[in-house]
Amino acid sequence: MARAAETQASARVTGARASRRGRWLLADRYERHPGDAMRLLLGVLLLSLTALGIEDRRIGVRETDFFRVINDLALPGWTYPAIWLVMQLGVIGAVPLVVALALATRRLRLALDAALAAGGIYLIARLVKEFVQRGRPQTLLDGVHILGEPARGLGYVSGHSAVSVALATVASPYLGRLGRRVAWTLAALVCLARIYVGAHLPLDVLGGAALGWAAGALVHLVLGAPMPRPPIAKVRATLEAHGLDPAGLEPLGTGRRSTRLVTGSSDLFIKVVVREWRDSDLVYRAWRRLFQRRGSPPLSHRSPAAEVEHEAAMMLLAAEAGVRTPAVLLVTSFGSGAGVLVERRVHGRELGELDADQLDDQLVEEVGRQVDALHRAGIAHRQLDPSNILVDDRGRPWLLDLDRALMTDDRRLLERDDADLREALARLAPAPAPGG
Repeated sequence: MARAAETQASARVTGARASRRGRWLLADRYERHPGDAMRLLLGVLLLSLTALGIEDRRIGVRETDFFRVINDLALPGWTYPAIWLVMQLGVIGAVPLVVALALATRRLRLALDAALAAGGIYLIARLVKEFVQRGRPQTLLDGVHILGEPARGLGYVSGHSAVSVALATVASPYLGRLGRRVAWTLAALVCLARIYVGAHLPLDVLGGAALGWAAGALVHLVLGAPMPRPPIAKVRATLEAHGLDPAGLEPLGTGRRSTRLVTGSSDLFIKVVVREWRDSDLVYRAWRRLFQRRGSPPLSHRSPAAEVEHEAAMMLLAAEAGVRTPAVLLVTSFGSGAGVLVERRVHGRELGELDADQLDDQLVEEVGRQVDALHRAGIAHRQLDPSNILVDDRGRPWLLDLDRALMTDDRRLLERDDADLREALARLAPAPAPGG
């Protein structure tokens, strides 16, 4: 991940550029995740397939069998109040309740997301019913067990399923691991309960869940979702616990998974990698496989602690081979598995921020020598772009961000580094790029 410029002026410039590039409708600390686009597409596709799979007054054998399995469950009568209570999470009245809870915990954006996704989806579900007119189970099957008040009107799609899944989808980025599991378990119980009480058939529920999933993903795609960020107080406490001076600790820049901070007089550079569940779920992995740029490094599936340990190991091996990289001072973890890497801060400017007259032949040759030394150690950087090459106050280039680096004897990876470097230098200046 590219490191931000290390002066406040450069940070302001970087922030201004970011605000001009695709941050429409995004609040501070909110980002759009490409996995949400895939979730939206999959939700719409699943909704369409379930709608197309419905035939007038006919139910397939598999759908009938699944319905019987759930609807014929002989649960004790005393469980019905609990089932009824769970189903209330899928009614339109659950939306203002969730909004109120979000406001009470000062999560204003969660309140907005819940109102937009779940409130809007309830109205859309009613519209879908008019286009796919399917009756309730008791009008299509014999021997349906109905608990409570019989459901009236049309069955497809299940509004309860749509609302509960939409609420779980929009709430997930705001919750911890346990909270997400609880939210999705409750949404699944709502879906199953609607079959159990004889109110909906399986395709009704599946279509409603797809609609709710798509609605939640659309809200996140348009408005963004909160990025996971470590509390600065925890970072400060971690530094103090290991004998490092946290005086003047302040954020420098953020990425999707990492937060970068610096200190004052102690000259520390701190990189904190947090656990971002949306980067590791199956939908996002599929997105990466389909749309990642040819030759780009694959998405890391390491834990945050393992990721910073890997980067520190690559930096130490590179330094041993004579590559100019920042000194590693600490590798540790804290909280719910966040990884922390502390380096000695290097003052300078990114290669891409230099003026054309500063990018002379001597600097270009020295960059090439640093890359050659890295390759002689059998390390492929795999992210050689100007933002990962820092030129210090004495005009010396440093190689940064070795989180994707790899020990390898594959010449293709090393040659890819050389090609990336030549391409980057060609964009910056007309001077010829160094040899491999």
